[in-house]
Amino acid sequence: MKRFFPFLFLMVMLSSCHNSWTENSKEGVAVTYHVTDKTNKICEAGTGNPESPAISADYKGSLTLPTSSNDYLVAAIGEGAFAGCRQLREVIIPATVTSIGKGAFQDCENLRTVVIPSRVSHVADGVFRGCRRLQSVTIRCRMTKIADHMFYDCRQLAGVDFPKGVTAIGDYAFYGCLSLKTVEIPHGVTSIGIEAFQDCRGLTAVTIPEGVTSIGEGAFSGCSQLESIHIPASVKSIGATAFAGCTALTRITVDPANPIYDSRNGCNALVEKQSNTLMVGCRTTKLPSSLTAIADRAFYGVDGLTSVSFPKGMLSVGERAFADCHDLRSVSLPSSLTSLGECPFAGCTSLTSISIHSENPIYDSHNACNAIIETLTNTLLYGCKNSSIPPVVKKIGKGAFAGCRGLNSIRLHEGITIIGEDAFRDCPDLKNVVIPSTMTQIGDNAFLGCRQLSVVEVRARKPLTISAGTFSDCGTPKLFVPKGTRRQYESAGYWSDFSSIEEN
Repeated sequence: MKRFFPFLFLMVMLSSCHNSWTENSKEGVAVTYHVTDKTNKICEAGTGNPESPAISADYKGSLTLPTSSNDYLVAAIGEGAFAGCRQLREVIIPATVTSIGKGAFQDCENLRTVVIPSRVSHVADGVFRGCRRLQSVTIRCRMTKIADHMFYDCRQLAGVDFPKGVTAIGDYAFYGCLSLKTVEIPHGVTSIGIEAFQDCRGLTAVTIPEGVTSIGEGAFSGCSQLESIHIPASVKSIGATAFAGCTALTRITVDPANPIYDSRNGCNALVEKQSNTLMVGCRTTKLPSSLTAIADRAFYGVDGLTSVSFPKGMLSVGERAFADCHDLRSVSLPSSLTSLGECPFAGCTSLTSISIHSENPIYDSHNACNAIIETLTNTLLYGCKNSSIPPVVKKIGKGAFAGCRGLNSIRLHEGITIIGEDAFRDCPDLKNVVIPSTMTQIGDNAFLGCRQLSVVEVRARKPLTISAGTFSDCGTPKLFVPKGTRRQYESAGYWSDFSSIEEN
């Protein structure tokens, strides 16, 4: 029995060695290989465990992989084979390789150049994800798809030579490639994936060829230097926020033969024909009289837009449709408006005038209060630094004053019962707040980030239930409470976090 166990241990070790082994490269670095096909004597570079790289994670320099190792053909680079090798600068991939596994070079932050040889037929998701110093990739093989996350966060990738045969650009394929300046998508491509080029902030021009049928949600969102867009006749589907945050846009055109979208009357906007919905606008957009809706984030972050006068017949304005339009000063909404999405003007820091037609049955601007109020519920949906809160208001809506600069103090009158989520979030100049005794609910993050807040006066004798984020990141404001209630507030959740609680 004593002899059996050493023998068994030896057999296990021999079996393990036969399935994987380590061999020095010509640079002298130990590389692990793993058997994938014993019959045909084929192996891959990698340990077979994506959590364990094929070389030391500390290795610095270049690496040349051989065509064979231990008499096995090196036909693949395994999943995660070199992931996290942050000092690896270059890899020479042999001509025998036909497959590169998921995340094979993920987070190789110093990898500069790569050549993908001609026999490669499969490149998995996220192969170069997080290779922040990757500057050039030469793709000599044919592939049908730029894989999902393939060049995600490759911040120094300055150009792309698309390989022959590509028909699809995957989701997040070039997300965050900050150094890309121009992209000419080749003929043959039919789809551009979700957030494929999102936050490519250096991108100034993109050519979308005839043949592309779908552009995914957020595909070019945040491309803040993109100056123009042309949508070919073949495009049948454009996802929400596909061009949101493209703040430099001055020209938007659509091929006249496109059956789904148009840019009617040279309006410099992307309009969905059937619904008459403006999907994407820019600073030079002229709202066509035929519009009935503005989509979510249609003008998100557009600079240089100073005023908006909506056409008669406009029915709806989407969520954050004009959010972060920092130059927007005035808004006039029509009597026809029946639907207003959440936070349509959030972060419009220059907004001083907001009104709605007096004949609108759904919304009003009571006594020229410079705010939008939902008539049925008496909810103030959106305000600005010049707003006055009329006595009819019972509720402050979600994000109603979020990001409002120049708002120094807010005195909520008796009768208001609810402050919505994010209602005064990130109001950088807000110093004083008075919360009435009628208040029954204060939403999450209602005053989060109001860093100048110095005085909060609460008139309710019983502490309301609030969340950790309600007054988070607000400096050290003083809390004033009714006489005889200090101890209650000192023992109440999150009210007790105030450094100073005084009765008045």
